[in-house]
Amino acid sequence: MAKFKILIVFTFIMLASIYSNAIPAFSRKYKTSCVTCHTIYPQLNSFGEAFRINGYQFPNDDEENTKEETVPMGAEAYKRVWPKAVWPNFMPGSAPFALRGRTGFQITTVDSSMTSEFGRPAIQLLGAGTVGKDISLFVGAHLFENGATGSVDRLYVKFDNLLTKFLPEKFLYLQIGQFIPELVPFATNHRGLTESAYAFNTYDPSMGSSFVAGHEHSAGGGHGSGPFGLEQFQLGVEASGVVHKRLRYVLGVVNGSSTNEDVNSDRDFYGRLAYKIGGIAYDGSFKDSIKNGMESSFALGVFGYKGIGTDTSEMNFNFYRIGGDLNFNFRKLNLVGGYIMGESFNDMNEKYNLFFGEINYSFYPWIMAVLRYEQANPGMSKTARQVVPHLSMLIVPNVKFKIETRLNPDKLGFENLFLGFDFAF
Repeated sequence: MAKFKILIVFTFIMLASIYSNAIPAFSRKYKTSCVTCHTIYPQLNSFGEAFRINGYQFPNDDEENTKEETVPMGAEAYKRVWPKAVWPNFMPGSAPFALRGRTGFQITTVDSSMTSEFGRPAIQLLGAGTVGKDISLFVGAHLFENGATGSVDRLYVKFDNLLTKFLPEKFLYLQIGQFIPELVPFATNHRGLTESAYAFNTYDPSMGSSFVAGHEHSAGGGHGSGPFGLEQFQLGVEASGVVHKRLRYVLGVVNGSSTNEDVNSDRDFYGRLAYKIGGIAYDGSFKDSIKNGMESSFALGVFGYKGIGTDTSEMNFNFYRIGGDLNFNFRKLNLVGGYIMGESFNDMNEKYNLFFGEINYSFYPWIMAVLRYEQANPGMSKTARQVVPHLSMLIVPNVKFKIETRLNPDKLGFENLFLGFDFAF
């Protein structure tokens, strides 16, 4: 009977998705399909990653590839009389916004008792693009999620290709505002496929043997409502750039105040280095043969974060996170992994290490399977482990169905199943 119920829900979601159609903001600007930059959205392919790094511009010949009419703000002649005139610019001909909606159905088993429920829908407003050459904007707001409204997660301006008279092109970008610090290349539902957040980004030693803050986006564990996590929204400044096409750096200074434990006036600092071999380079160039967005490549990154937190007795303490990650692509196969260790120098002197490995395999351009194993070793607490199988299927380029479960290797048996669909237009 339970299997029959699951089949009915699966069929209902599939039929509801088939009649949806959508066109994201960048597709409208460049008159191209979502799969130009994505495998299955929101996961980026290598070209999409270069596009994002370059301030939401084509890495080469952006003006030639832009199909949308722009609105000039001032005559070109103003450049000759500057500073006696405002430097001219242009803006998009239409509002560069898109909507993303998500909903689903969850089945949970607790002590042999099965419950099921439809989840509350989430609606997200996304706006991104350029206002003139080399000035990029991004805004992301959750209009409705888990019953709450009015949450702004990301809002920043990015100045691209700075000081090119003195520095190579793509060497310096400067991002100012509220954003997710770019410490790792995977970022939950912003650029990842699974409903379950990466524990790598959300786990803190204070959680002990529980992954609960990393289980669901709606729980907010990765977005600032719980213990410190790499993926929390931060207010600050981030500099980044590409050196010799394949080496990329990131340096940032942030408030560190988006978490419960860190509510002081001290700044947090972080940095990242990554190098990529093969495939499309970080600057968008490539030598290899790229077919249907697939490539053979290997990327290795290292990162560190140093912050000052505040405990419940309002005493400050230092904490740090250091780690590394890898990303291997071979045509339809993608392997991702990472290791992180950290310590909080508070009364509990909490420390931990965590590693994960993930396999992504594209059966067809519209079907992607994911299998992830995560393990946290939180000092004196019991080791926490989980396995996350996931399947994403595009109905059309911007509407998808997904099915996922979370398994505890220490407990045999079915505990949960998530069915959902996701659309963007």
